[in-house]
Amino acid sequence: MKSGFKHCYLFVFIFILGTSVDIQAQSFFEDGLDSEFHKERRQAFRELLPENGVAVIFNNPVKNRSNDTDFNYRPNSDFYYLTGFREPNAALIIFRNPQTIEGEKVSEIIYVQPRDPRKEQWDGVRLGVEGVKEKLGFEHAYVNSEFMKSPNIDWNSLGPLLSFDMGTIEGGSHNAPLNEMVTKLRAMSLSKEVPSNTALNQMMGKLRVVKTPEELVVLEKAIIISGKGHMESFKSIQPGVSERAIQAVHEFVHKAMGAEDVSYGSIVGSGNNSTILHYVENNVKNLQEGLVLMDVGAEYKGYSGDITRTVPVKGVFSPEEKAIYEIVLKALEAGIEACHPGSDFQKVGEVARKVIDEGLVELGIVKPGERHPYFPHGIGHHLGLDVHDRGGYGKLEPGMVLTVEPGIYIPEGSNTDSKWWKIGVRIEDNILITENGHKNLSSFVPKTVEDIESIMKEEGILQKLGLSLK
Repeated sequence: MKSGFKHCYLFVFIFILGTSVDIQAQSFFEDGLDSEFHKERRQAFRELLPENGVAVIFNNPVKNRSNDTDFNYRPNSDFYYLTGFREPNAALIIFRNPQTIEGEKVSEIIYVQPRDPRKEQWDGVRLGVEGVKEKLGFEHAYVNSEFMKSPNIDWNSLGPLLSFDMGTIEGGSHNAPLNEMVTKLRAMSLSKEVPSNTALNQMMGKLRVVKTPEELVVLEKAIIISGKGHMESFKSIQPGVSERAIQAVHEFVHKAMGAEDVSYGSIVGSGNNSTILHYVENNVKNLQEGLVLMDVGAEYKGYSGDITRTVPVKGVFSPEEKAIYEIVLKALEAGIEACHPGSDFQKVGEVARKVIDEGLVELGIVKPGERHPYFPHGIGHHLGLDVHDRGGYGKLEPGMVLTVEPGIYIPEGSNTDSKWWKIGVRIEDNILITENGHKNLSSFVPKTVEDIESIMKEEGILQKLGLSLK
């Protein structure tokens, strides 16, 4: 090994997102994408590294929920993208140029937690070294306790070029092994020139921002599940329902259709809560009137849907609600129309904001040219393994998937006629950029006033099950 490193000048990127030991495991490699997909992604990443560069990436830590229970484990998206591995306590090393280690040419190494029958009885089966080789296709795999030792890597020969992201490391005994690894690596970083984590983030962003055909299959399934949850919720909303019951309908559909989790905290805001952008308490009972804004998405095989719809509790929009809603819908349609190769996020946002500004002026809510607080966020974001996925906000390219989500939010007490107060409307679709334009992946979810009012006449899950709505 030493002879393989001594004569090369290495850029070393260390992207530490945490790891831990003796905690909950993920059972099997089963992500809807095969090992060849992840192997190809590692090769694409390898080609982005500088000559003689090496990247070291750690999986996420397990996070404690309360006392002796932990949150459901989710791997770091970059680690998952490159490996398909779902267990904690893992590290991945990728070399730009193959290194000679114990007489073999090595391009990558993965370290994983060992098999342990006693722990597996409590927390689920681990893949272990042999399972990782068989299911993930790695040739060089070792137990995590061998990190920095096996297979006789001379870490001192890597030079002083190390970069750390310490912000994600948590205290406690779970992270003691991680802290020990970081301490050892830091001791070697007597650095003259340290590449920043920004460089690694940019590489991963460039790699992940355009989705492969395999990814699009899984991502579309996540969007379909998300949309079905919305459609079923429309049918269950009526006077007497609670925000939490509406949330339950969404998430029931997600689970029934095979989603592992929600993409983010479900937002179900009624009345004035519809004007709070990231309202997640969902604790208001016995709704009687007004709008319900639902920003809810399913996570399927690691990929996220992200759809927003806004509907009236009584099943029919009031004149004021309809007026605001129609402006937002028009802005959405204008924004989506601007989604095509060569356009960019700024253009999409500009055309949508123009529609909203003109609409608010027409209703007398704001004056011409007046700056207002009623559309306080951007037009959207990339969508993929993360709900706010990696990628910049420049030119749009085929294979990108983004959200378009204009909104108008008029909280109680706003500087306008009180008839507009407590009206919050957001409509969000998921858009794939194609070679010739775009495809709306969530277009099947009703969003016109007529279609929403029509589907809300149907009987929903809550009514069919006879559950109390109060």
